[in-house]
Amino acid sequence: MQRFEDWPTRLAEFIEVRRERDFSWGESDCCLFVCDAIEAMTGSDPGARWRGLYTTEKGARRVLRDNGGVDGIATMVLGPAMPPALAGRGDVALIDTPYGDALSVCLGGLIAAQGQAGIEFMDMDKAKAAWKV
Repeated sequence: MQRFEDWPTRLAEFIEVRRERDFSWGESDCCLFVCDAIEAMTGSDPGARWRGLYTTEKGARRVLRDNGGVDGIATMVLGPAMPPALAGRGDVALIDTPYGDALSVCLGGLIAAQGQAGIEFMDMDKAKAAWKV
């Protein structure tokens, strides 16, 4: 995947549009949030193979199980993980949440993640692993 020349603007616009979008399995969950961000930056949808496969938590857990979990999906799409300290703006970060592992987008010193009632922002030091986009 190659980022568009104006990817920083596209990422900022994506974050603004999605800022208050509620969580929804199979539409606006952590993995598809990150896939949508990558599509905004590159024009390529890495989540296309999973779209439409689930609409419930049970269905999402099945997809995750069959694909090596959240980190397995990230590795399948983006290649090997790297230490979070090497991540830059627009890269993908793995975070721990009360619900388990989740993917998020690095915004520099902050991470943007799909929350229950919109995007949640947290410090990058919460990341456990990262992947280059």
